[in-house]
Amino acid sequence: MERQSLNISQWLWWLERDALHLGYYSADTDLFTSPSVAGTKVTIFYIQRPDKFLMPGETPERDGFEANDVYLGVNLDSSVQLAVADFDNQVAEIPAQFHEAIINRAIARGYEKSVETIKLAQYFDAKYDMSLRDAKRYSSRGRDGSQIMSKPMEF
Repeated sequence: MERQSLNISQWLWWLERDALHLGYYSADTDLFTSPSVAGTKVTIFYIQRPDKFLMPGETPERDGFEANDVYLGVNLDSSVQLAVADFDNQVAEIPAQFHEAIINRAIARGYEKSVETIKLAQYFDAKYDMSLRDAKRYSSRGRDGSQIMSKPMEF
């Protein structure tokens, strides 16, 4: 956001160094201040992206990992890297029942490259779409089987 577009006092948020920052911009003083009311509830809606598998010797993309921290079910070594012996022990964050959906999408993309196999691409895309609907239903349920309802809002 460019500074010249800040001409009214308002609450702002931004992402910096893998952290969410909140601040209040005052047009009168042209200064940002931190929230000063303790106990105020802030609701954050976000999409969580799964962490990527590491190759031996790589470090996680996100900051904040230290020696011997757990990343995808594996302990990082003293240099915050994945040890060669632990490569096969990484655990995906995407539930196992949706792994086939990812494979169906990859197969469909492969079949789209040739005119002769477009029908097969459509078949695997349809399988992917069905799995995607199941995944969306899975994500909107509590693990106890209850449904999370969201209330539509007009802005």
